Amino acid sequence: MKKKDNNTQRGAIMVEAAIYFPITIAVVMAVIYFGLFKMQESYFFFQVERAAMELARETAYPGYDQFSPDKPMENTRVDFDWEDGPTESQVKNYYSSYKGSASNIYRWGLDSEAKQRAAAYQEALKKHSALFSMGKTEAYVGMENSFLSKSVRAELRYVIPTPGILRFVGVRDDITIYAAAYQPVMNTTDFVRNIDLAWDMGSFLLEKLGMEGQAEKFSQAFDEVSNILF
Repeated sequence: MKKKDNNTQRGAIMVEAAIYFPITIAVVMAVIYFGLFKMQESYFFFQVERAAMELARETAYPGYDQFSPDKPMENTRVDFDWEDGPTESQVKNYYSSYKGSASNIYRWGLDSEAKQRAAAYQEALKKHSALFSMGKTEAYVGMENSFLSKSVRAELRYVIPTPGILRFVGVRDDITIYAAAYQPVMNTTDFVRNIDLAWDMGSFLLEKLGMEGQAEKFSQAFDEVSNILF
């Protein structure tokens, strides 16, 4: 009788194991899978923000890439080492980038070097963003040039195939991670300088036209109009 009871209990345990073991494996796989998914998603957001920020900085300050001898995004640093500082040759190369190009001095348009730099960041973003070789990575880094400003946009898409065991619980065949970042190109020093140059040019033209005393009146009229509008 006791032997029969033992056989019955053993059979019940095997039936329960056959039911619960696949469920347990599926839950563990889902937790690991979605944990890796969230980690990859967080890293993607960091990478697109980094690419947009670094390219915007290099566009705002031509020659800034001279401070980093590495290719874009090859290391974890987002700037050069401020403790040791840049070398003398790097500083000279940085300032020489301002010479001979009106687009560099006044930030007009996008020169070929800026476009090549954007293409290099796009390739680096695609190469260095995936933590796991499970899916397909698509990257885009582009620069938008408007009349008054420039901006950088970076995008990442990563298509991950879903493990077969998760498809039985309604998960799609693949999941796409999408991350994007937008960064305006700003150089406050150049903005103030260009405003000062524009004011000097206006004063020069008024002087040549014999209207050198009208600058203050124009300024007052502008202030009155802006007060009415805003």
